[in-house]
Amino acid sequence: MANILTLRLPPAKLARMDRRAAELGRDRSGYLRALIDRDLEQPAERVRHKFASEDLIGAFNTGQGGADNATVRRLVRLRVRERREKHR
Repeated sequence: MANILTLRLPPAKLARMDRRAAELGRDRSGYLRALIDRDLEQPAERVRHKFASEDLIGAFNTGQGGADNATVRRLVRLRVRERREKHR
């Protein structure tokens, strides 16, 4: 016996999903199973840890412009190198 999965969707999205399933000649469950099967067949992408400073843009004065990812990473690398040189 198959397990049951409950999915809550807004009525408008459910209607769009039903229309798309009908376009493909499937019922709602068949459409969802096909989407899941297609996704599971693809190899999983290796996700690297992202530096999460996007929400900090402009929150800190770096003295080098905005606090975007590239600037913050560059400054961190410089500061780490400077500390290493001091402790040698």
